[in-house]
Amino acid sequence: MHVLTLNCHSWVEENSLEKLQQLVDTIVKEKFDVVLLQEVNQRIGSEPAILDEWYCFNNDPWPILADNFALVLSQALQIKDEPYYWTWGFSHIGYGKYEEGLAILSKEPLLAKVSLMSTCDDIQEAARRILLSGVTESAGNLYTIGNVHHSWWEGGAFETEWARAEELLSDTRYPIILGGDFNQIAGTIGHQRVLDSPLALQDSFLVAEKRRGEATIEGPIDGWQDQQGSLRIDYLFVSDGLRVTQHDVMFDGHTEPVVSDHFGVRIRLAE
Repeated sequence: MHVLTLNCHSWVEENSLEKLQQLVDTIVKEKFDVVLLQEVNQRIGSEPAILDEWYCFNNDPWPILADNFALVLSQALQIKDEPYYWTWGFSHIGYGKYEEGLAILSKEPLLAKVSLMSTCDDIQEAARRILLSGVTESAGNLYTIGNVHHSWWEGGAFETEWARAEELLSDTRYPIILGGDFNQIAGTIGHQRVLDSPLALQDSFLVAEKRRGEATIEGPIDGWQDQQGSLRIDYLFVSDGLRVTQHDVMFDGHTEPVVSDHFGVRIRLAE
């Protein structure tokens, strides 16, 4: 199984259409089974979207608009004859002009769900955080896929969100693949909190048989304005028992162009 996570920054990026096409080209080339995207935006006031059979509906009533980044990505992939099922969940208003959320793309259909992780439920506040999850199939096996964009450790928001995420994922019968922007630096208490979880998750970077690259941001960026240098804050965690054969940093300017203020992480799992 081949999985990518990327905080794509979507329409906030300069030259966003060019970067979207670079993302499309890489997905077509790599043929990921699952793609997790964070900061997936649509502009407030855009026209309503017309959704086709590739969209997997979830319980989120928030309307999808015609310029939703994941929708535009899905349409571009269809043109390239590399269609994906996809789903999107709304998190909060970003930059005063975007409706920001999370998206999952999958080669197989998704039974998808949006769940509130934070105590904050004010859509105007970035503190409102969701878990976008779904059950999908790969090579005859079912998996629970989770996509998150967490708050920072300071102030206790991450602890609250993570406790809720644990609760939401604890009743799944299937192996978990959980990815996203955790906003927790590798080796710090927040990172360790995930590793110590009763969900029994492995950090793909730590257990991979082969790996390339490590850091996922080069500061300073939004949310890390005072940070200089390289940090690993984007992760793919997988259930204990899943074998990670490869962990690579992508879209870091080496093997693929930089398309966001975050780099991506991809893993390969032995089926």
